[in-house]
Amino acid sequence: MIPTAWLWKQENDLSFPIMTQSNAAVDELLKISHCNSSVGCKSSLFSCKRYGLPCTACCSCQTENCDNPNNSKQVCTEDEEDNMDSLKSL
Repeated sequence: MIPTAWLWKQENDLSFPIMTQSNAAVDELLKISHCNSSVGCKSSLFSCKRYGLPCTACCSCQTENCDNPNNSKQVCTEDEEDNMDSLKSL
């Protein structure tokens, strides 16, 4: 198998993956991801940071202390808040 045919680049006899510029997931999925951090997402213990996604408006950490902010102005809908509350009770 030729690595360059599978989006790898060769440098000094080593193979490196070519990183994509696309989102980690489709926009609809990115909108529903949220974490329950109250300490600012400083480690990969929190789902958004662990999966390489920015925190969303639905996350409980969206304060000036969040180390993984999503800079969009999108607001969490009432349905999303209800879903988040039901997940927290599990």
